[in-house]
Amino acid sequence: MDKFLTLSFFLVTFAGLARPQATQGIQVQQVSGIEIPSSQQQNFQQQTFQQQQDEIREILQQQQQIAQQKQQSQILQNQLQQQHIQQVNSRLPSLQEIQHDAPQTNLLPNSSGLEKEVLRVISQGSENFALQLFKGVLQENTAQNYNFIMSPFSVWSLIVLLVEGSAGRTLSEIETVLGLPRNIAYVRDGYRQIRNALNVNTSTTEISTIHVMFSDKNRPVYPDFERTVLNFYMTDVSPVDYLNPPETAQKINGYVARATQGRINQILKRGDLMDANMILISAIFFRGQWKTPFNVSQTTEESFYDEFGKAQGKVNMMFQRGSFPYTAIAELDAHILELPYGNLNRLSMIILLPRKGTPLNQVVEKLANVRLQRVYDELKKAADEYEDDEVEVYLPRFKITADFVLNGVLEKMGLLDLFSPTNANLSKITNSQIYLSRLIHKATIEVNEEGTVASAVTAGVFANKATPPRFYANRPFAYLIVDKTTNVLLFCGQVKNPNTFYF
Repeated sequence: MDKFLTLSFFLVTFAGLARPQATQGIQVQQVSGIEIPSSQQQNFQQQTFQQQQDEIREILQQQQQIAQQKQQSQILQNQLQQQHIQQVNSRLPSLQEIQHDAPQTNLLPNSSGLEKEVLRVISQGSENFALQLFKGVLQENTAQNYNFIMSPFSVWSLIVLLVEGSAGRTLSEIETVLGLPRNIAYVRDGYRQIRNALNVNTSTTEISTIHVMFSDKNRPVYPDFERTVLNFYMTDVSPVDYLNPPETAQKINGYVARATQGRINQILKRGDLMDANMILISAIFFRGQWKTPFNVSQTTEESFYDEFGKAQGKVNMMFQRGSFPYTAIAELDAHILELPYGNLNRLSMIILLPRKGTPLNQVVEKLANVRLQRVYDELKKAADEYEDDEVEVYLPRFKITADFVLNGVLEKMGLLDLFSPTNANLSKITNSQIYLSRLIHKATIEVNEEGTVASAVTAGVFANKATPPRFYANRPFAYLIVDKTTNVLLFCGQVKNPNTFYF
């Protein structure tokens, strides 16, 4: 049984602005709404009453003109913003227009036309974010020979919450990087569809997602924001005392341990709570049994090589022969194999094996431009054309845990103000000046033959065929865990160094 567990959390820091200290020697008094320093009071009193009235009237007129100019500027800004919103949301047609369109593929079957279109837009944004994040993590660590696992969806779904709490340029950056429409109703509906769809619990597959916000009971969030994340984003809200780090760390770690059924017992330490004002946590767990399991008796120890053919170490290489979607895409310089999970025909592991001599990071960079839909289409075409043909699959057994601080990668993707103590605008969350100090992501994956039974093995069924092609993953490869119902990329990662596998 294959198990994947990821956990992301934001460490949101309170950046309280210091109160201005009163300057000594200058006392401020108020006359008809105008503040006048005491040093000017003597001269002011020597003027005639009429002069006083004229000066006050002139100042009030200037203030009124400034207020009118600000009001006109705000009206113009609102008009321009409304035009921009209308232009962006023009890609979301009306229900009447959609009803005349051809039916979409890979969408929820029982949703209305408008819901399908909203889901398509939201999932496209999620996919683009996922592939850019995957590419960014690889670019940050190109020179390092390491394995990793991450859940782009876990990161994406957590940042989406901040759409409800941000404003100004911070909001615009989030919407752009996450590929969200400007209409908040569409965001809420698309998010709801994805979260509801990612609630699977069968004998062969399971997906569960958890979101929780630990707010500061000493500096509480706005009630409207709390109700919004609870009602529209299914996010629990739990006030804690950040002035008591030991108790708060214990409470948060205890919640995480219960939510992950003991798979992650500690996500933060006391030092992580220094200056914290709010913590957002997103966890996703996936368990999947191969639709066609590997037979553990066929697993053998074999060599694993780097991208240049140099031996890196030994792996436990699983093997099976069966009918799997298998293709090659020239633009990617890679062979692609799909290994389905369960019997629902929606969850799969897609493995990208670069051609010999092609660096893995180049394949992932190209994937961000080719997009997943092209991969799905080519795999489906191969499955239809070669329905009865079999493939010999060699895949290492591995278990990987990885954790990242994603600030740098996300800033390069365009999320700049969110991480800035001076520029972050999260004014809809709390009256405290807050910013995102760290985004920490932790994930684990285990791929093995657990749940395999000998009677399920179908070896020899196609023995009369010619020698089948081989998909031999004995060199660096990338893997994607996808939900084809919502077109969401749940997990992704790479396998490069067998010396860091553990079992």
